[in-house]
Formats: sequence, structure tokens, C-alpha cells
Amino acid sequence: MNFAAHKNQMRELFASLQQTAESGELPTLNDVTAFLHLSEKMTMHADDSWHSEAEDFLHLTRQLLMVVKKRNIQEAVLLIDALHDAQTFCHKTFRVEG
Repeated sequence: MNFAAHKNQMRELFASLQQTAESGELPTLNDVTAFLHLSEKMTMHADDSWHSEAEDFLHLTRQLLMVVKKRNIQEAVLLIDALHDAQTFCHKTFRVEG
């Protein structure tokens, strides 16, 4: 896995999810599913030092998929915010080069 390219794909897709939610719209099922697959791949290759945080992030992403399937915009926005907080914490705590 090219970690830098993978991380960049996740960053771009997550920015799109955030923009959609900020505009008051529900992210598409395709975008959330793609983000889930990227999160799963990231978790599979996570270093032991941050694997538990990757698992937590993956759990939030799975929850996001469920609420998008239910078309619940309010819960989707809350989960996207929670994913952003988890991402920020992980990046500050476990600085990974790549």
C-alpha cells in the first residue's frame, strides 16, 4: 500500500463528505461506501501504535454508512463531525510520515 496516496484519497473523499454535509445535503451512498473501503484498508495496514484509533475511526465510518442508508442527515452530520475529531486526535497523537 502506498500510504501517502491512500491517505490523500481519504483526505479528498472526506473533504467532499464534509462539504456535502455542510451544505445541508446527505452524502451519497457511493461516496460513503468508498470512504468505508478506504478506512477498512487503512485499518488493515495500521501500525500497532495507532491500530485502536483506526478501529474506532472505522466503527464511526460504519455508523455513517448506516445513517446514510436510513437517509438521516442530522445523524450523518454528527458522525462526520465525530470522524473529523477522531482524525484530528489521531494525526496530532500519532504523527505518521508518508
